[in-house]
Amino acid sequence: METSQSIEFMKLKIILLVCCTMGATLLLVVGLMERNVVALLFNDSANVSEEHIRLTFSALQRIVGVLPYTLGLIIAASLILSIIQLVRSKMNWMAIGVLVILLIPMIYNIFIADTAAVVNGIETTNMSDQLSIVRSSLLGAVKQHYIGLAGFASAMVLQLIYTLKSIEQ
Repeated sequence: METSQSIEFMKLKIILLVCCTMGATLLLVVGLMERNVVALLFNDSANVSEEHIRLTFSALQRIVGVLPYTLGLIIAASLILSIIQLVRSKMNWMAIGVLVILLIPMIYNIFIADTAAVVNGIETTNMSDQLSIVRSSLLGAVKQHYIGLAGFASAMVLQLIYTLKSIEQ
């Protein structure tokens, strides 16, 4: 019985690792698409061409119909699995860490940075609008993507360590 439970728990850990990896990979791809404008997050007067801003914005407009829903499913699955992992691990500090690392950026992005408003900004702004409007809509999304990437990548690394430590035992 003990072996069966440990195998099931290992499956849970691996599935959570896959979810974190999927989230990190998806956001890495989006982040690479946005790489030409990311300097604007750190320096408002960075030398980024209008063409890069408008092209990156246009690319985001093309994926805005699927990205939030895809990420939403990955976030929901990751959070549910990390809560189950936390309970099954009897509050192991690594399981707590994975949950916290997932929760903090997601709570920030969804509630504080208001993902719905950011998505609405991308959907309702036209690429031909004033550059300041396009730039503002774009940078809200870019910021959220990089914060999400940091969260998923960090959770993925910690979950990998936690899973590998379980294999050693």
